[in-house]
Amino acid sequence: MTATRPHTPDEPGATGQAPRPAGTAAAWRVAGALREAAVAVGSVLVGFAVLELPLAGALPSLSPEHLAWNLAALGLLFAVAYLAGQRTRTAAMAFVGACLLAGVANGYVTLFKGQPIVPADLFALGTAAAVSGGYSFWPTGPMMLAAALAAGWGLVLAKLLGPRPTGKAPVRGERTARVLCNLGAAALVAVGAFGLYSQADIAVDAECEVDVWDVRGSYERQGTALCFLERMQEIAPEPPAGYSPAYAAELRAAGALIASGDPEGGSPAPDGAEGALPHVIAIMDETFSDLSAYPGLEGSNIETSLANSLMGRAAIGGSVVVSALGGGTCNSEFEFLTGASLGNLGGGVYPYVLYGFKDADSLPRAFGELGYRTRAIHPAEGSNWRRDAVYAQLGFDAFDDIATFKSQPGYDESLFRGLVSDRATYDLALAMLDEADGPQFVFDVTIQNHGGYDPALVPDEQRLALDRDAFRTTEMDEFASCMAASERDLAYLMDQLDQQPDPVVVCFFGDHQPGFANDLFERAYGTAVEGVPLEQVQERFRTPYLIWGNAAARSLGMADPATVAGGTTSLNYLGATLLEACGLPMGEHFGFLQALRQQVPAINMNGYLAPDGQWYWFDQDGGVADALQAYAIVQYGSLFGQRG
Repeated sequence: MTATRPHTPDEPGATGQAPRPAGTAAAWRVAGALREAAVAVGSVLVGFAVLELPLAGALPSLSPEHLAWNLAALGLLFAVAYLAGQRTRTAAMAFVGACLLAGVANGYVTLFKGQPIVPADLFALGTAAAVSGGYSFWPTGPMMLAAALAAGWGLVLAKLLGPRPTGKAPVRGERTARVLCNLGAAALVAVGAFGLYSQADIAVDAECEVDVWDVRGSYERQGTALCFLERMQEIAPEPPAGYSPAYAAELRAAGALIASGDPEGGSPAPDGAEGALPHVIAIMDETFSDLSAYPGLEGSNIETSLANSLMGRAAIGGSVVVSALGGGTCNSEFEFLTGASLGNLGGGVYPYVLYGFKDADSLPRAFGELGYRTRAIHPAEGSNWRRDAVYAQLGFDAFDDIATFKSQPGYDESLFRGLVSDRATYDLALAMLDEADGPQFVFDVTIQNHGGYDPALVPDEQRLALDRDAFRTTEMDEFASCMAASERDLAYLMDQLDQQPDPVVVCFFGDHQPGFANDLFERAYGTAVEGVPLEQVQERFRTPYLIWGNAAARSLGMADPATVAGGTTSLNYLGATLLEACGLPMGEHFGFLQALRQQVPAINMNGYLAPDGQWYWFDQDGGVADALQAYAIVQYGSLFGQRG
């Protein structure tokens, strides 16, 4: 007797069932088709619901057109998963489970940094995991509702796709044929879907536009799946109109001459400074921002003294407009180090994880060409945002990450909120200057103020209570305490440097505002973040900056506030301003940026500031269209042209 393998409930031909009457074959086929349709429609609808609930807290009210596009996209994904999974309830639940996982992840990311997941976030999962320790992952009500809905649909699937009479069991050849047929169908659907996606222009065909400053609102109004797919189509950079390598080089050279009148695109060293190049320390301080600029917080103890030049010291300073909010530190690094703007790349893009920079213009490369040794410091995993690869590509000679700090005595005492303190990174920078043989450029990316801010982690003796009851929360108290600690540490660094016999110039700025800035804005202004004028949008994208020289540097005429323009600027210009403050040649690239700043004083991913002092969206004419076009061409040539 030949033994036969029993079939699982997911397989056609389960044993132990009564054979199907021959006369009802057609009826059974119809019933089977209806059952498959119910599984498909139900799974797609439930998948849509569990994807949207954790983000919006309720099912969004999409237009019929946007709803249809979202369901069509999810339907194609379901078809591929269901066919590849041999049309079983396991495959159907895997699809719903993936939608639930994506929805919950979207909800947490939105809670932590104020905007949902965009495609580039998928390239930074390791970074996200590495910095997640300070956040609370207690599920929200909508998340639990979504999980309950998915579980309920699993019970329905168990009924719809449970054991059923299908006649005699298929032989092995028939089973193999069915498996191959399903896999082939899945491949055809996948290829067809990819073909449709590659040919479609979602922004135009589906009338889906993701506002880079209100990504969450766009997702809620137009659907997560559709907006995510639209963002994917925006990742690959396209050459701007009129681009050619020769024209980009011509524009660079002309801009550098406008900025300085010097064939080298920069100014000579100040009198008496020849042979005494200053050490330069650039500090990008994690989430450092002055929230007292919001209505109702003026004069509160959350105000930073950087607004008045820290501790009354002479410095170049003001506010710098950035392209990150609540997260995306690497984008602030990118703009500062390269002089490029996210305004020319679009929202939802993280250049560090998407592009290479082997020959791109950069600040460390500019310092290196002047004879500097270039060092980077970041007290976290070097692989976060691919810094271990990107820093080398940008021209840094060395990179000290968390491994350097852990190897030093007293590591545990150097922590603040469980993270390496600003002061510990400054001590490392000071040691680099003490051991230096020649001028040093040190780029220090701090981490002690990283979100989240609830629960409170600042030691009791250093904790502040916000003196504005209408705004006071655990997060605000924690954040105010972090700002005070950062200012104490910066004052310590400046005191140490004033005792240095060698000239040292410091550039200090915050990378972005905290993730709760959207909620703070709505409370302070009494209005939703959606639909406000661009000038108010930019309030959430400002941080303080200063450029300061120690006594030795000031005696050489470096970092003189009277000779270098401060005020409002943007991160793409700050590197050129630093070179000018140091009295160093800027070269063509940074000279071009200094000339551009005269025509476009500030620019970020949201829009630009025109010479008339007004902010304009990119689709508005502020009278500087030629300058913006020239910038796009030069930036593309630097990052992606023949040089990059």
